Amino acid sequence: MSDFLKKLRKKIIFWGIVFLSMILIPVLSVCKSGEKTASAFNVDTQLEKADNTFEKKEKDGDYFKVLDESSGEILKIPDKEFLIGVVASEMPAAFEDEALKAQAVASYTYFCRARNKNSGKKEYDFTVNTKKQENYITKEQMENKWNSNFEKYYSKIENIVNSVFGEVIEYDGEAILAVYHAMSSGKTEKSEDVFGGDLKYLQSVESPGDKLAPGYESTVEVNVENFKNNLNSINKNCKFEAEPDSWVKNIARTDAGMVKIINICGIDFKGLDIRKAFCLRSADFDISYNNDTGKFIFNVRGYGHGVGMSQQGARYMAKNGSTYKQILNWYYPGTEIIKLK
Repeated sequence: MSDFLKKLRKKIIFWGIVFLSMILIPVLSVCKSGEKTASAFNVDTQLEKADNTFEKKEKDGDYFKVLDESSGEILKIPDKEFLIGVVASEMPAAFEDEALKAQAVASYTYFCRARNKNSGKKEYDFTVNTKKQENYITKEQMENKWNSNFEKYYSKIENIVNSVFGEVIEYDGEAILAVYHAMSSGKTEKSEDVFGGDLKYLQSVESPGDKLAPGYESTVEVNVENFKNNLNSINKNCKFEAEPDSWVKNIARTDAGMVKIINICGIDFKGLDIRKAFCLRSADFDISYNNDTGKFIFNVRGYGHGVGMSQQGARYMAKNGSTYKQILNWYYPGTEIIKLK
């Protein structure tokens, strides 16, 4: 190959890389939160009225039929084995026993409800993703996760699950939608404000321990260009006129503090949509603009959707002597815990 062709080839490769970078950088600037939802999934569909009693449990046997999104395989996992994997995935094993028990009962309630709802309608009860370790992890993944602490932590969670296995949460004779989250902003949210369904047992309650938890406050800084791009991903009618420090106007909040509606450049956005667009840990946030750095600053409180049981709040209550039943009755008011026969 001649020197001319070699130089031409190098130039083509160089400018090809530049061109690809111009395409990819804006895409990569749309942040990936990497958030562990700390909440059961498919909440919207579970708000629908259904047969939420536990009478159908024995019909299909004591196992869950789970579609693993990472492999496309439908797994049949015994109830107790599945619950151990859920608790290991959703809450740190180092947490207090009573908090872990509360997590186990809430999780079992949620997934039993999902199983009942989908019974006879699908080939599986719900989905998980073992590769991403979402909502459930295998025993092998626990070994990799805990390393030298595996035997201690596995034994701890196994004993926790054994101690409450079969217990579920009911309201007015029906299984509840037992959602949970990492930590609230100090007060949990009503289901109506987040999911759109007014469930009497998913009302706003105080959760003071959350304000003392690590990671309660977080900050996200976004330059003007990315701020525009992220807003345009929600609504392309934004008109970014005047100076950036005048773009953010009125903010309407829920009683618990979450941003319900925020006006930016004359357009009303849902706080939940802003949270998603900017990968914020929660929808309880303030926005300011720093003229010196040319960046918008989000000051965020809490982590998660804020409805139902706060995991950090449960830990705080457990540390202060509350039992798992007291924790569950606090975060799901008006409910009772029953034992499946």
